[in-house]
Amino acid sequence: MEQERILEKRREQRYQGAISVVLGTQGMPGRPVTALNISASGLYCVCDEPLGDLTRVDVSISIDDHQVMARAVVIREEELPDGNWGIGLFFTRIRFEDRQLFASYVNGE
Repeated sequence: MEQERILEKRREQRYQGAISVVLGTQGMPGRPVTALNISASGLYCVCDEPLGDLTRVDVSISIDDHQVMARAVVIREEELPDGNWGIGLFFTRIRFEDRQLFASYVNGE
């Protein structure tokens, strides 16, 4: 029941599947991670260590033949049973065309 309420609050549909992503912050080299889902407004990925709530990160996403660069903020972190961290990111700066690309990808277009 609680999970249903959370899903209802989401404004954007999500694509469920593994996508290669690189995260970077000032003072930290790019870190490859795997996004488990992505939408026009953000993504959820698995990382080997926490980044810190509200940390700003640069995001590089390779999807089909497109390279998308965006900026995001960490809005959720949770330790996973395997010792990795689930990280929820919200895009704060992304080109309109790239949002549209994600939206069409999510909708299977």
